[in-house]
Amino acid sequence: MEPWQRHCARTMLGDTIRNLHGEGFEDFFHRLMQLGDPGFFPVRTVQGDLGADGLTISDRKLYACYGPQVANEAEVRRKFRGDLAKAVANRGGDFDIFVFVHNNLRGVGPEVTREISAAQSSHPALCFEHFGLDRMFRVLRKLEDEDIEDLIGPFPLKAMVTGVRMAELAPLLDHLSTRRRRSPLPGSIPVPPSRKLEYNRFSDDMREFLLLSLPYVPLVHDYYAGLAHPVERDEVAAAFREEYLELAATHDDPDAVALGLQWYILGNEARHPKDQVEANVVLMYFLGECEIFRIPPPDWRTAGEVLEGGAA
Repeated sequence: MEPWQRHCARTMLGDTIRNLHGEGFEDFFHRLMQLGDPGFFPVRTVQGDLGADGLTISDRKLYACYGPQVANEAEVRRKFRGDLAKAVANRGGDFDIFVFVHNNLRGVGPEVTREISAAQSSHPALCFEHFGLDRMFRVLRKLEDEDIEDLIGPFPLKAMVTGVRMAELAPLLDHLSTRRRRSPLPGSIPVPPSRKLEYNRFSDDMREFLLLSLPYVPLVHDYYAGLAHPVERDEVAAAFREEYLELAATHDDPDAVALGLQWYILGNEARHPKDQVEANVVLMYFLGECEIFRIPPPDWRTAGEVLEGGAA
């Protein structure tokens, strides 16, 4: 699968999960796992699931699905406690790892992580994992293209993720302007985006996908240069940086932070993989302006520079 296909697939997977709730989400999870792992056994709910929606025998994992239509952390905690109690009572000899499967694209909230931490203290013999968009994508990307398209739909043509125009970016920038806040920006120094992407340890796939948007970044410069309100760009940048800092404080994976910023830019209105590419143009503008992600120190060398210098 080419980089543009992988990221189309991730966007399409997110769109699919966003529109699945309850039994629909559980059925999708069953189909995905059965294609990805022949050792996965779905647990149907004809006579009650006894706290389990799936089991893998080889690694002794029990999966419990929760796919609400509206996110509610109190309900998530209640569901987690209930499924865990039923699983321990009815299937205690079947598993060593309890996996909580969810449909929240932004990840598990702090209240839920505290619930999982408390469960670990109460059940020291068990291990606990959560299974969301990132884990689902890891399973999905290993499947054959035919199976992927059967799950999330056919891939769009490559032309659909290239050729960004200002008319497509302007609504995103207008959307960001509604979130602007009057707060100061830190001083910054220009850093080439490719060097900064490597320093922040993006995955190869994410780095290649972001770099597809680089040729269109001058459109954002032109947009802000033509505004009658001269400080709007700085106000938008301040709000964007604040969102980045909040995401960076809760996500160790830079890819996850970038995806969170894409959702911030799009306002959760992405309906097409091309929307994500357009959002990346805006993201790459702010990355290049050094309002988001870490700036490499002057003495830091890229992998290529290390190899050329002959020293690690």
